Amino acid sequence: MKGRTLVFWLLVFVGLWVFFWSFGTSTFQRQEEVQLFIPEWKVIRDMLSVPGGFCAVAGQALVQYYASSLFVLLVNSAFLCATGFLCYLLLQEITARGYNGLLALFPVLGLLKAHTSPFYVLDGTVGLFLLLLFSYFFIRIRRTAVQLLYGLASVVLLYGLAGQLAALYGLVVVFMSLLCERRRKKWHASLAVCLTGLFLAYIGIRLAIGIPLTDGIYSERYQESQLQPDSYMYYVWIRFVILLLVLFVTAFAMKVLPWGKRPVKILVAGGLLIVLFCFSAFCLPGAYEVRNNRMNELSLLAQRNEWDTIIHEHPEKGTTDYVSLNYLNMALARKGVLGDRLFHYDQKGPQGLLVSWDRTYYMSCLLSDIHYMIGDISLSEGYAMEGLTLAKRGGSPRMLQRLVWISLIRRDFALADKYLGILRRLPGYRRWAEKYAGYVRHPERIGQDEELALKTMPAFQPDNLLCLIDIDSLWAGHLSEPGVNRVAWEYLGCSYLLAKEMEKFGTFLLHAGTFSQERPLPVHFQEAALVLAVGDLSVLDKISVRPEIVERYKQFREDIPKIKNSSDGLPWLYRQYGDTFWFYYYCKKLNG
Repeated sequence: MKGRTLVFWLLVFVGLWVFFWSFGTSTFQRQEEVQLFIPEWKVIRDMLSVPGGFCAVAGQALVQYYASSLFVLLVNSAFLCATGFLCYLLLQEITARGYNGLLALFPVLGLLKAHTSPFYVLDGTVGLFLLLLFSYFFIRIRRTAVQLLYGLASVVLLYGLAGQLAALYGLVVVFMSLLCERRRKKWHASLAVCLTGLFLAYIGIRLAIGIPLTDGIYSERYQESQLQPDSYMYYVWIRFVILLLVLFVTAFAMKVLPWGKRPVKILVAGGLLIVLFCFSAFCLPGAYEVRNNRMNELSLLAQRNEWDTIIHEHPEKGTTDYVSLNYLNMALARKGVLGDRLFHYDQKGPQGLLVSWDRTYYMSCLLSDIHYMIGDISLSEGYAMEGLTLAKRGGSPRMLQRLVWISLIRRDFALADKYLGILRRLPGYRRWAEKYAGYVRHPERIGQDEELALKTMPAFQPDNLLCLIDIDSLWAGHLSEPGVNRVAWEYLGCSYLLAKEMEKFGTFLLHAGTFSQERPLPVHFQEAALVLAVGDLSVLDKISVRPEIVERYKQFREDIPKIKNSSDGLPWLYRQYGDTFWFYYYCKKLNG
């Protein structure tokens, strides 16, 4: 290998590392929590017994260590760089030219797009690496008989390792044999490999060993609706191979160029760089991938209890979506300032506190987290079970952790031990499981645990199924509990304010004395009391409102009429009072 080639691919590796680092590792780290890979021989043997099982084992074995950001960057950058280098070697077999390095970057950029998608799995890139590696060895064999023997053995082996990718492997070796000058006259060996690959793939489909490779032909929207990692993996495989074949034909056609002339080199290299730049615009993460990565980042921050970071990353009065608002408001509640700072941010209605469930793993985790924080243990358990079943690869260690906590809170030690038995088999969760297994043997330690000490099963018993109970009725039940569930109390009051249900809030406020003995009534609750006092001044006899809030409300009432005659009136009022409940109540329309 020439020194320039080595430097070129080292630079590609560094570029990929920088890109994945700048994009963020949260999407990749989230892949670790949506699989339940148990690295035991019995489990691995069963996976390997199915065609394509090796790719599944290799992919999941690597992904189980994705909790480490450095490992994520290393694995993804190395696989993409190695795949591009093998493409370069194959192009060199067609014609040895300096521009093959640029041509080989096209499939790298295509895989870059796939790796940032939440629907793709690392198994797919492992399979493509094997396809390219086997193809390179095939085309390097000189003797036809040996090549035929190797081709048949390799296509059968690849079918066992990567499944229906064997059919695409056959197409690649046929194209390589036809376009490689020294192999063109004896390309029939590759035809036998192709037919064998197609036959094996057909048999696998007929025996229903896996979903058909042809499912990958359909659009990306179809793949997203399947919720199956194999379907999207086939989608990437087919398009990668088509792109690879196009590059083979391009390299073959460009053989006619007089490469020895300097102007030709400059023209070809410049043209390829321009096309490569335009192609890269389609391969960078789109709005959906960026939004998904942001949601995953918020989820990871919440798991680490980095509430200050979540609050800091949401600028006051900044426009944001429902999911971000859920995490932001959860962070404010955990810091004990939800009732004081709720309207410092661009609230959009009650769903800013509790977004609707959309039957996805992500939303199941979020809702389980919120209900667990509030103390709605049964609802949190229900969403955790949903998340466990919706995880795309056999389960979710994170949801198992939630179920362990809930089982310990219920004092159901047999069930907790069952979940812990699974987690103990996972290398990344073994230490965590051993810690909580000690709680099963010594229940008195639960009261000393920072996470579980303050969690108890609600004393009230709903008269109906949880799915048929209004959420405010469920939260109101916490008011009858012994002690003070401050989070549930603030969530209930804030839900009334966000829904502009002032009558319910007035009733809620009558119980405020029980929950505000240690601290003053939250600022936004005091602001809402002034709104209620417009119709009933007796409210202020029961609720204490700070003088500065009263004075600001008077000024607000005086300023409202002024905005009717000014085109800049509403934006001006927002700048002055956008952090108050009054502006939200009088000037903002609800979106949900």
